[in-house]
Amino acid sequence: MFKNAPAGWRIKSTKQAYSNDLLKVFEDKLDLGGEDKIYIRAIRRNYSTIVPFTSENEVLVIRSYRHLVDSTQLEAPSGYIEDGESPDQAARRELQEETGYDAKKIISLGYYTLDYTMFEQKGNVFVAYDLVNNNTDGKSEQTLGRMEKIETDILKVDEIKQLLYEGKILNAASIVAFHKALDFHERYIV
Repeated sequence: MFKNAPAGWRIKSTKQAYSNDLLKVFEDKLDLGGEDKIYIRAIRRNYSTIVPFTSENEVLVIRSYRHLVDSTQLEAPSGYIEDGESPDQAARRELQEETGYDAKKIISLGYYTLDYTMFEQKGNVFVAYDLVNNNTDGKSEQTLGRMEKIETDILKVDEIKQLLYEGKILNAASIVAFHKALDFHERYIV
């Protein structure tokens, strides 16, 4: 497993402690140059987050109830990548499911890792333009899961910047996605 570790570091053993569809937890026994160390790590399913612009100065956001913090949080549409799906396909699907909209143009802004000290997981970031409502009645229709209680809203770019500055957006995936998308938008679009 180690290719670039310091001299003398090696994995003596690995055992899986827990597993489900979204998370696998491992206990590694490491040899750190003659000293044993138990290290807990996890592999989480990768995800995609998408920031959809409705105009040059407005972004479609979601307000999602999160039971762990027992509050409704402002976020960008986001979700796990399903088996057989690419990161951009997941971003498009999440946009459709959580907002009811599709986009003519989706651009990848790369990926990051949330916490590489314990978790192996990639967060993919996308920006979307030219939103399309595919419903004939003109209303966007969400397709939400049982634990998803989501409302959509449109905020001005400056409002999102202020919320970020004030620390009022708490979801790390949304914080990263908003920063990357706003930077891209201001550098290349506006």
